[in-house]
This record gives sequence, structure tokens and C-alpha cells, in this order.
Amino acid sequence: MKIFLSHKGADKALVRDFSQTLKLLGFDPWLDEDAMVAGVNLDRAILKGFEDSCAAVFFITENFVDEKWLATEIEYAVDQKRSKGDKFSVITLKFVRNGKSGTVPDLLQKRFLYKEPKSDLEAFREVIKALPIEVGSVRWRS
Repeated sequence: MKIFLSHKGADKALVRDFSQTLKLLGFDPWLDEDAMVAGVNLDRAILKGFEDSCAAVFFITENFVDEKWLATEIEYAVDQKRSKGDKFSVITLKFVRNGKSGTVPDLLQKRFLYKEPKSDLEAFREVIKALPIEVGSVRWRS
């Protein structure tokens, strides 16, 4: 299952760690640098990423401010939640780094509960718990 990872470029290292761990568990994270090729229409590529996903994770840090795409991504997430219902999750994580944190946008804060994890591991657990799908059963590697 695809999971859309919404973030600012300044937080790419944090989001890459989440993406790599999700891949190890068998998920297919949608990360812009992997999902989009040069010359792609941004609106279409981002919308397709949301349509193909079962969840959107918003990584809120002090860097997470709207510079055009934030409001669009939130609107896409809300639309997916409306159309897919319980088959789509909007997961918002507010990170504190060096005593600074971002502001959860009103469009997210008024509609969905957000979490302020104390560590990246706690944040990852919040993502797994909030997904609309279950992680697969444990089995021997092939």
C-alpha cells in the first residue's frame, strides 16, 4: 500500500528515514524524489500520489510553512478521506526539534487529531497505529 509523505524539503532526511523503514515493512511510501521524474506535471503527480495511497502523513516541523503546495496537499488529503472514508487516514505528526516546533495548519487541526511524538520511534509507531490497514503476519523469509 502506498503512503503519501508530505513534508518540506528541509526535512528530507527525517522523511527518508521513515520512507526506508516503511519499505522494510512492505509498504510503498510516496516520496516526491522517488515518485516524480523530471518534467512531470506537479499537480497531476501529487494528485495521483494521493489517489493511489491509503494514507497521508504530514510531517510538521518549524520548516512546514505554505509555499503553494501545502494547502493543495491538505485539500487532496481531505478529498481522499471524504471519498475513501475509513480506507484512508490523515496522519499529522508535530515534531519538536531544538526546542522549536511547527504550527499545524488550521485545515488539518480543525478536522483531524494530531500527535506530538517525543521521539522519531514514537512518531513511527503513531503512523503504524493510524494506518487503515494492518501490518502483515510474521513469516519466514523466502
